[in-house]
Amino acid sequence: MRPAARVRHLAGAAVLLAAVLTPLTASATEPAGPPAPPPATLPSPCGTGGTFTASPPTCTYTGTGSDIFTAPAGVGSVAIALYGAEGGSAAGYVTPNPPNEGAPGGLGGETRATLAVSPGQTLRITVGAAGIPGSSRRGEYARPGGHGHGAGGGGAHGGGGSGGGASDVRTGAFGPADRVLVAGGGGGAGNGGPLLRGGHGGGLAGEPGGQGGGPEGSGVAGGGGTQDRPGSGSPNSRLGGPGIAGSDIDPNTGLPNPGSGGPGGNGSRGGNGGGGGGGGWFGGGGGSGGGNPDNLPGAGGGGGSGYAAPTATGVSLRPGVNPGNGRAVVTFRYGSSVRVVPDTVAPLFGHPVTFTATVDPGNPGAGTPTGTVEFRDGPVLLAEVPLEDGRARFRTGALRPGSHAITARFGGDPAFEPAATAEPAGVTVGFSRPCLTGPQAGSLTVAAGESLCLAAGATWTGPVRVKPGGALAVSQARITGPVSADGALALRFCGSAVTGPVGVQRTGGPVRIGAGADTPEGCAGNTLTGPVTLEGNTGGVELVAGRITGPLRCEANVPAPQLSGTTVTGPRSGQCRG
Repeated sequence: MRPAARVRHLAGAAVLLAAVLTPLTASATEPAGPPAPPPATLPSPCGTGGTFTASPPTCTYTGTGSDIFTAPAGVGSVAIALYGAEGGSAAGYVTPNPPNEGAPGGLGGETRATLAVSPGQTLRITVGAAGIPGSSRRGEYARPGGHGHGAGGGGAHGGGGSGGGASDVRTGAFGPADRVLVAGGGGGAGNGGPLLRGGHGGGLAGEPGGQGGGPEGSGVAGGGGTQDRPGSGSPNSRLGGPGIAGSDIDPNTGLPNPGSGGPGGNGSRGGNGGGGGGGGWFGGGGGSGGGNPDNLPGAGGGGGSGYAAPTATGVSLRPGVNPGNGRAVVTFRYGSSVRVVPDTVAPLFGHPVTFTATVDPGNPGAGTPTGTVEFRDGPVLLAEVPLEDGRARFRTGALRPGSHAITARFGGDPAFEPAATAEPAGVTVGFSRPCLTGPQAGSLTVAAGESLCLAAGATWTGPVRVKPGGALAVSQARITGPVSADGALALRFCGSAVTGPVGVQRTGGPVRIGAGADTPEGCAGNTLTGPVTLEGNTGGVELVAGRITGPLRCEANVPAPQLSGTTVTGPRSGQCRG
C-alpha cells in the first residue's frame, strides 16, 4: 500500500484540500518514454585507501599517510570531520629507579567544517599517526614523533612519549600554503610520574604539557601551538636536555613540514626524558628532561593547534577528543533540481488538477532521490507528498477561482541536497462560461461537469440547484430563493446574501461560506436568511465571519464544520451545536 499524502490546512483557513496521490502513469503533458536504464556504477571518490559508504555518501580515511578525495559530478560542497593523532604515553620511570605510575599522551583534536568544491576538484587528505609510547628500559633511544602535517616531536632518551601527528586537508597544489583544515595532534607524555601528561591537541590553541612541580632540575612543560606561533620549548636549569619549540621543520626527517612539534629533552645520565610536542597548524613544544642523580622527572610536550581557513563554513575546533591515530571523514550530498508540471493550465473551478513534481539528480549515476516534496500556492502550503521513483503527484480540486503560482520544494534525503523549482507553474482556475451579472430571474441549474459563477452585482430571483458533479461560486451577489446542492464538486460564497433555505449535501470538495486569507481579493462574510443544512460533506466546510438568521443544522460532515466569527440567530444542532 502506497503512503498517503500529508495534506495540511490552508494558512488562515480550515478547509482541507481535496488532495490525493495519483498513480504514476503517463499524462498528456509529460510522456512516459522508455524505461530508464539502471544507473552506472560511479567510480569511488575516496582515492586508494578511503572507504566509500553510499548512504549518506561518505569517504572514511583511517590509514595514516596521504590520500586523495575527488569531488564527484553534481557535488558542490563537502563536510569534513578531521581528527589529529594522540601523543605517546610514558612508563613513569626508568630502571633501576623505583616503579612509578606513568602519564598518558594528549588526545588529538577535532576540526569540523564545510568546504565549497567543484566537480572533479581534488583534496589531499593526510591522516596523522599516533606518537610512540616511552618505556622504562634504561638507555632506550629517542622515539620519532607520529608522522603527519605537521609531524609530532620525538620522545626523548629516557622514556618520554613522542608527539602525535596532525591531520590536514589541502587544496590547489597541495603545498604548505594550501592547508585549509588542520586537526592538532596531542603532545607526548614526559617520564617520571602521573602528572607529566602530554597536552591535548586541537582547538584554537593546543594545551601545554604537564609538569611535576619537583625540585630544581625537574622538566619544564612544552607550550601548546596557537593560531600564530608554535608552542614554546622548555629549557632545564640543570642536567636534563631542553625541550625544543615547534617549528616548520620535520624533526624526524629534517625536511620542511609546517606545524611540526618540537622534540622532548633528554633525561640526564639515563634518567627521565621529556615528551615531544604534537603537530598542528602550529606545533607544540617539547617538554624538557629531568634525570639522574635524584631521579628528577621530565615534562610533557604541548599539543598542536587546529585550524580552518576563512573560506570554510560551519567551523568547529575541539581539543582533546581523539585517541590513537588520526582519521578523516568526508561526507557530501549530490545536487538536485525540481520541476513541476500541471496536467492542465486552465482547470474549471471545483474540478481536480494534478501537479507532477520531478526531482532530477545532479549526478545521474547517483541513484534516485527519495523523501518528500512540498507543494505550495504562493506562500500557502498545499500538501507534502512522498516521492515515488523520483516523482511526487498532488491532485486537488480545491483551488479558488483565479490565478495560481504553484511551486514544489524537495526536502532532500541522505544522498541529495534540497532543491526548489526555479519558476512556478502557472494555472488559472475558471468557469464553463462567463460569470452572470446584473438582474436575473428563473431557475438556475448547474449541471454535471459545469462550473458556474454569479459575479459582483448579480441578483438572482428563483431557485438555484447544483447537480452532482457541478460547482458554483457566488461573489458579492444576491440570491432570493432556495439554494440546494447534492453531490457537488465545490461551493464558494463570498460577500453575498441569500434569502431562502440553503441545503448542501454530499459535496466532495470544499464548501466555503465566508472569509479566507488565501485569496488576494479576500472572501467576505455572507448573510443567510433562512434555514441552513450542511450534511454528509467530505471536502471540508467553513463558515467564517458571516450571519445566519434561522436554524443551522450540521450532520455527518467529515471533517466537522469549522465556524469562526459567524453569528447564528436561531437554533443550532448536530455538529454545529453551540
